[in-house]
Amino acid sequence: MVLPLTLVMQTSNKFPKIEKLKSTKDIDGLFNGGKSIHESPIRAIYKKKEEPSKTCLSVGVSVPKKFHKHAVDRNLLKRRIREAYRLNNYQLKQALLTSEMQLNLMFVYGSKQILSYNEIEEKIKVILNRLNSMFGKSVE
Repeated sequence: MVLPLTLVMQTSNKFPKIEKLKSTKDIDGLFNGGKSIHESPIRAIYKKKEEPSKTCLSVGVSVPKKFHKHAVDRNLLKRRIREAYRLNNYQLKQALLTSEMQLNLMFVYGSKQILSYNEIEEKIKVILNRLNSMFGKSVE
């Protein structure tokens, strides 16, 4: 059963399980053929979905073990990135819905420093605004 995209869109300020990028095929395709936006230290890799799905946007978050050896630090950074995305993704979702596009997106954190939530949120906002301007109308 495939839900209409508008039904999934009603939960605007959430990050439900259906929006999480988990398919190894999608993740491999993203890293092999995706384009990227870099807003130091966060890099966003994105690619249009090849197969239709229930949601317009699938998102994953990665913090490499290379820079942060302790799982506590990696989990902290992933939580901060997911929360910043969750609170600021509404305009991008609206733009994707109006243009009837579907997108896979992966955030990769690439620094040895642990940034505060406010700094991470600003970087995520910049990335989401750039994506929004590419795939929809520009925002304020």
